[in-house]
Amino acid sequence: MYFSVITPAREHVRAAVRDMAHAPYGMHQWLWKFFGDDADAARDFIYRRHDIDHLPRVYIVSTRPPVAYSEDWEIQTRTYAPQLTVGQRLSFVLCANPVVSKKGVDGKSRRHDVVMQAKKDALPGARAPSAELVEQTCLAWLQSRAAKAGFELVGATVDAYRQQQASKRAQGDAIKFSSVEFSGELVVRDAAVFQQTLVTGLGHAKAFGCGLMLVKNSVER
Repeated sequence: MYFSVITPAREHVRAAVRDMAHAPYGMHQWLWKFFGDDADAARDFIYRRHDIDHLPRVYIVSTRPPVAYSEDWEIQTRTYAPQLTVGQRLSFVLCANPVVSKKGVDGKSRRHDVVMQAKKDALPGARAPSAELVEQTCLAWLQSRAAKAGFELVGATVDAYRQQQASKRAQGDAIKFSSVEFSGELVVRDAAVFQQTLVTGLGHAKAFGCGLMLVKNSVER
């Protein structure tokens, strides 16, 4: 596995920013340029976009190292094999797509935004979910997935909640999804399982930049 950071080349910032797609699905298509142009290939990377000083920066975990397709972009790549131990305390940031599965009247199970589902169940007449509902619902979602992902959640906050939509080219209806920015601390409880979480991601909507958890050592208080 490889961990890479893609940034605009210093001498080509304007060209790089123009070249970069901004829509969620367009972003996914743009990233494929760094891994070849086989549109039918299975996606073998997860990513997270995090702009710094208004300049795009993309973090990627992939089975193949990305290759710059133009001089507008610079890539820093290293092998990615996290050394984890049970009991290790880490700080993390995560952009995730919290959903809950519900069966419809037709008996088929469908995914629903956990926040909007909670609002519908608790406050059916409300126009928008409250900040308290967003925090409680999203943290409960993350907590419910911690053990199966190999970690124990020590503490976390919801830093942002966004509802987005994306279209796959001109085909079909727009795909609507939510993304939630988490940050906090965790303790590794199953090193092998947690390592798999780090390389494959947590949750759904990975094609739209969700799922990649970035971690670093944390000083225990």
